[in-house]
Amino acid sequence: MSKRLLVIGGGSVGVYAAREAARVGAEVTLISEGEIGGRATWDSLVPSKVLLAAADTILEARHAPYRGVPVTVADVQVSDFMERIRQRTHEWGTAQKASLEKAGVRVVYGVASFIDAHTVRVQTPQGDERQIRFDVALIATGSVPIFPPSMKPDGKRILAPRFMSSLASLPERLIMVGGGVTGSEFAYLFRMLGSEVTVVTDMPRLLPRADEEVSQALEHAFEQMGIRVMFSSPVESVMATPGEVRVQLSDGSVLEATHAFIAIGRRPDLSRLNLEAVGLQPTPQGVPVNEYLQSQVPHFYIVGDAAGAPFTVNRGWAQARVAVRHALEVPVEPFRPELVVEAVYTQPQVAQVGLTEAQTREQGLKVKVLRARYADNLKAQLLGEREGFVKLVVDEATGQLLGGSAVGSHAADVLAPLAVAMALGGTLESLAWVYPAHPTLVELLTEAASG
Repeated sequence: MSKRLLVIGGGSVGVYAAREAARVGAEVTLISEGEIGGRATWDSLVPSKVLLAAADTILEARHAPYRGVPVTVADVQVSDFMERIRQRTHEWGTAQKASLEKAGVRVVYGVASFIDAHTVRVQTPQGDERQIRFDVALIATGSVPIFPPSMKPDGKRILAPRFMSSLASLPERLIMVGGGVTGSEFAYLFRMLGSEVTVVTDMPRLLPRADEEVSQALEHAFEQMGIRVMFSSPVESVMATPGEVRVQLSDGSVLEATHAFIAIGRRPDLSRLNLEAVGLQPTPQGVPVNEYLQSQVPHFYIVGDAAGAPFTVNRGWAQARVAVRHALEVPVEPFRPELVVEAVYTQPQVAQVGLTEAQTREQGLKVKVLRARYADNLKAQLLGEREGFVKLVVDEATGQLLGGSAVGSHAADVLAPLAVAMALGGTLESLAWVYPAHPTLVELLTEAASG
């Protein structure tokens, strides 16, 4: 008899988990509060990536004369962006819904909360209540942005990612509050779309989780773009008036602009599940899980953003695959977070897999660091995108690949083969013997390994 597996969360990770469970043979029910695709599809990830694609296109046009093809970009129209967002979100949401139907997953719409360890209550949009029994629960409820009371978005002058699908106009002058992944991406895209941008962060550098050299390279690129960055500048409040916003810093100074954007972090969305009823105590960082994403209540698994930072979709998919197979007693290796490639879709693009140089030092590992420059790569020269580098971190004694960082054009694609090599236990020497097609940017890995 197949297990009854309950998935809570209709976002990309929940959909992936439900499909995987059905494929393995479980009887799957997925509870989704809103449209299939979740916040990532309808409110944040897909809309932001549409705008980032537009920003990249403008930047490509600026590089075009170097490639012998002068291109003129007409004035951008917000209405065109909004239509493109509507198309892409609808198509992606429809595709995810169809994939669930094809897999035979039962979808129930509503807000879930647990009654006991094997029963969940669902409040439907129509106001009804139903109860569902299950053998295994997999929680993929995602995350929600953090907005202090003094920094509440209004969708007009004070923005946040969820308002990107309903923009009426582009900001003339924007203050970005936050210098992490979201803040950096939106600072870049708004600058490319014509806004004057100032980034304000309480951290001493952009992308605090990234390799420090990578952060410095992005900061230099922002400076070249005309993006002003204010470091170690905590924000006390953001206030909107009919004609502007006022951002007050902790030192008492005030910045003024036409708009502000709040991107200071996210937290797992677990508060409405009543996890206490099953013996779990959620924290602002999530619910503790083991290497199989299993909580202290053995038939409860937490994956994706609900399991805590870093909040990336590919990480959630990897976790879901491990959790589903473990829950259904299919042989599976533990989740390996070091194999997840993290990317920041600015230009230059930023990517990281495995350990950074600083992390290896903190762990007391003896390593050697090898680099390759985009400026020495033929493909980068042909594209006119010479800025950037790839950095490999290798165990000094064994040559084992421990991690890599990249900043430059298509950095995330460049590091993907490194993740494969690390998964297979590859060494520096084995990577040096891989010869990608020439000319390609992926050659940067071989160039670094051969260095």
